[in-house]
Amino acid sequence: MYFMPRIDYLAAMNTRTIATNEVYWGDADDEVALERYRTLVETIDDGVCYLDPDGTVVAVNEALIEMTGYHRDELVGEHISLVLAAADVDRIEREILRRIETRDDTIISVELPAHTVDGQVVPLELRVNPVTDDGEFLGTISVARVRSESTREQRLRSHIDGTSNAFYAVDDDFRFTYVNDRAEEYFGRTTGELLGERVWDVCPADEVDVIRDAFRTAMRSQEPTRYDRYDDVLDSQIEAHLSPSTTGVSVILHEGIESGVRKRELERFERMVETIDDGVYVTDHDGRFVFVNDAFVALCKYSREELLGAHGSLFFGDRFVDTDEEEWRKLVDGEDDSVEFETEVTGPSGETRTVQNRFVTLEIGAERGRVGVTRDVTERKAYERELERYEMVVETVGDGVYLLDENHEFTMVNSAFASMTGYDRDDLIGLHAESIFGVKYVETANAKQAEMEDTGASITVFEEEIYPATGETVIVESRFTLFEFADGEQGRIGTVRDVTDRVEYERELEQYETIVETVDDGIYVVDEEGRFTMVNDAYAELTGYSRAELLGSHVSLVADDETIERAREVEMEMAAGTAEGLMLEASLQTADGESVPAEATFSMLSDHLHERVGVVRDITDRKARERALEESERRYRILAENFPNGAVGLYDENLTYTVAGGELLEKFGISTDDVVGANRQERYPADLLEEVEPDIRGVFDGESNSFETKYRGRYLLAHTLPVRNADDEVDVGMLVIQDISEREEYRQKLEASNERLEQFAYVASHDLQEPLRMVTSYLQLLETRYGDSLDEDGEEFLAYAVDGAERMHEMIEGLLEYSRVETRGDPFEPVDLHDALESVLADLQIQIDEHDAEITTEDLPRIEGDASQVRQVFQNLLSNAITYSGDDPPVIDVAAEREGEMWKISVRDEGIGIDLDQTDRIFEIFRRLHSYEEYPGTGIGLALCKRIVDRHGGEIWVNSEPGVGTVVSCTLPAVETRRGDQGGR
Repeated sequence: MYFMPRIDYLAAMNTRTIATNEVYWGDADDEVALERYRTLVETIDDGVCYLDPDGTVVAVNEALIEMTGYHRDELVGEHISLVLAAADVDRIEREILRRIETRDDTIISVELPAHTVDGQVVPLELRVNPVTDDGEFLGTISVARVRSESTREQRLRSHIDGTSNAFYAVDDDFRFTYVNDRAEEYFGRTTGELLGERVWDVCPADEVDVIRDAFRTAMRSQEPTRYDRYDDVLDSQIEAHLSPSTTGVSVILHEGIESGVRKRELERFERMVETIDDGVYVTDHDGRFVFVNDAFVALCKYSREELLGAHGSLFFGDRFVDTDEEEWRKLVDGEDDSVEFETEVTGPSGETRTVQNRFVTLEIGAERGRVGVTRDVTERKAYERELERYEMVVETVGDGVYLLDENHEFTMVNSAFASMTGYDRDDLIGLHAESIFGVKYVETANAKQAEMEDTGASITVFEEEIYPATGETVIVESRFTLFEFADGEQGRIGTVRDVTDRVEYERELEQYETIVETVDDGIYVVDEEGRFTMVNDAYAELTGYSRAELLGSHVSLVADDETIERAREVEMEMAAGTAEGLMLEASLQTADGESVPAEATFSMLSDHLHERVGVVRDITDRKARERALEESERRYRILAENFPNGAVGLYDENLTYTVAGGELLEKFGISTDDVVGANRQERYPADLLEEVEPDIRGVFDGESNSFETKYRGRYLLAHTLPVRNADDEVDVGMLVIQDISEREEYRQKLEASNERLEQFAYVASHDLQEPLRMVTSYLQLLETRYGDSLDEDGEEFLAYAVDGAERMHEMIEGLLEYSRVETRGDPFEPVDLHDALESVLADLQIQIDEHDAEITTEDLPRIEGDASQVRQVFQNLLSNAITYSGDDPPVIDVAAEREGEMWKISVRDEGIGIDLDQTDRIFEIFRRLHSYEEYPGTGIGLALCKRIVDRHGGEIWVNSEPGVGTVVSCTLPAVETRRGDQGGR
């Protein structure tokens, strides 16, 4: 950081060195001239140092102290190698010796690094001017300039303890807060007397205004300030250096040096002014040049004679500040410490340059002039403009640009990078790269950097994902190179470009390429000359040629002239905009000489290249299917035209008939021509259409339906069936209609007959029940009252009568149950046969126990039926098996077997068996094979089973062998859901 210059000057010398500026020095004695040179040296920014012949530091200005970070006392008296490398010191000494020996009076200019007190390296441009007197080498005056334009980073650090100078500190109200011993001597008071007092209250009255202004100026500007005064107590000239802070001011008082050396000091300052690169000038109260150094003369391109006495506007033009301007007033009033500005100046030859000017006021006799320093910054401004252009480029490009330090933390990003990542630019600075790029990206970048260091590559490129603030993953192409900062740290400067769309496009392209190579269709591209530029594997396989044989070959290799000409016509149609694409059928000539029927679709791939892309499909199988379909349609037509006692029709999705025929049309007096081409609205009444349309349209969903309807007084049974094309797609429906009027009339008569039979059976059984109950009641009365009076024959006759009445009751109940199978049954539902069998076995438990019967069963399924009637079937079959078991205990097995949509249920026994010629008779009502005395029963059980099985759409039959056993089997409809794998248990 820059401070206002301060310096411990040597005593004034008694000689002047620049005779050509006599107007500036003519009215000044040695002490005034020395003071003026001090002001000149203090005005410049460059570091100035005077060394004796041994290279020991004799004097330095404040700028050099700030550059190195050392205190003045640490530099003065030390060898210059304290801040310069030994090799650089030797190089400079050799050059000085050479200049002295050859009497070369040019200034030595070198670039070298200087070492600061904290070990940092500062790049310097050093100008060295040897000082001689009558051939005697007296030392050197050196001017140092930091090669970069960065702000100085070293402030003045005062050494309080052990210093020989007076030191004190005041707070922001200018009251003493600290006083050292030397300061007590200076003020003539103790620390206790001074603490809390305002500084100008303890100073001589004639100096109060100067001291007050100096302290207030220092606090207001927060820049180092100084003032001089002669102290009667110390009998010495005192130089006060004020170092301000936000809480107060620290002050060091330097005592003056004997005036006997002022002449040599003045000479040194004169040489310093002439050695520095900056132009130094002094103007009087009227703004006219009274002093210019060689650098200012060279900068202005005017001679010294032209400048001295001329007004400052000769060089600075309108930007020269006159004494009546606001900037000058603020400078004189102490509001500003100096005036600084940059402006463009034009030399006598018309050349325009940019200069930086800074000046302060200077007392010249009784008037106030100014001393200024001018620096040519044309190159710097050009550099800044170039830098601005680069910055504009960086901010204009769409790629994200960033700079990372050696800790991988962002030190610079452009707006595109901030926009891409979704963060504010200020929030990104200082963040670790991992926060934005993610762990994987950083690992990849580190590996790439290591690879660059091993191979010496200057740049690396890779693709990776980053994670913006939006949470969406972005794929970027990253480029970076290594970057070395001024302090030697190594970082990275890089760019990231969003390539998400490109990567997705490449992936999509890869998918399309995969599809092209995977599809069964042949795909090719031909150029405007009709030569293949691309073919897929399927096309090569279709033609029998290899890909290498096809590429570059003319299409005539596989296509005939007619096909080629038609393809050209298609190209012309598409080029004219009259066709977007066209499908052609043609034959391809394969490598083995065969002809393959193919279907080709064309489109233009690129207008400017006239490339055509085609998709070719082998339609050999389709042609065969079409021929088969044509044959099938012919057969359908023959069938439709000759369908007996019915009609057949084919219809499309609009329910329009394409084929129709059959005897039924003739019976209705309908012509085939009236049906074909007619739709449903034209053929059916609205109420009939509403009834049958769902079944007719269902074929296009792959359904087959059957329904009955009445049309023109006839009963019709219709079946709708889907008809599939060569591609196994349903595009035609078939309607088959049969005239079932006679069957329907028979069914109605049968239903009426069954109804009358049921009514008869009910009436007969009901009418028989009443007298039967009377007979039974009176027989029971006879037995009760006269049983003891009857003889043996009477008891036997009575027993026969009671038994006959009971048998009659059972027959009447069985007959009634038989008649109600169709009319009194329950709706069908899923029935678990295992549960039904368990229920029947529980009801037959007494009979099972009496006969010691063994009944086994396999897993039984679920069927669709009437649960009560199914149990009746099991009960009758098992009861018969137990009854007709013979003399041995019954052994019975119940099994189930799936037969298509039905389950076959079998009841097997090892009983007496049945003659083969009697197996059909046993299902007739009241049909018995044995007398009642041999085997009791009504003769209705098996007839009832048959009627129940018939109701369920099944069949019942017997397989038997006398003396071996009998198997009674029946079929019942299956349901979708069954227990276990087979629906059983």
